[in-house]
Amino acid sequence: MDLGLAPHTVVIVVAVALVGIVGFLLAIRQEQAERRGQQLVSAEVGSLELPEIRRLLQQNLMTPHQQFWQVMEEGLVRFRPRDRQEEIQRQRLLQEIRLRLLP
Repeated sequence: MDLGLAPHTVVIVVAVALVGIVGFLLAIRQEQAERRGQQLVSAEVGSLELPEIRRLLQQNLMTPHQQFWQVMEEGLVRFRPRDRQEEIQRQRLLQEIRLRLLP
């Protein structure tokens, strides 16, 4: 079964395909590592007290990165308030963050 291709052409096509596959796999691994990092930061934010979370938010009000707001939102969702007042504050902060996440 002859495809009419020179051996060096076949080698080039295979090499390009392998490079593409390796690049794709590296991109997947990088995405997974980034997501794991965001989850770790989110868990850390969830373990903070509300004044610390509020201070973080105030320091980064002008951040252009939507990932910051997503991580903060996930952290506040994980945060467990001790009383009704903390729950109200958490809800206000969540509302503020979600407004920033809107396009």
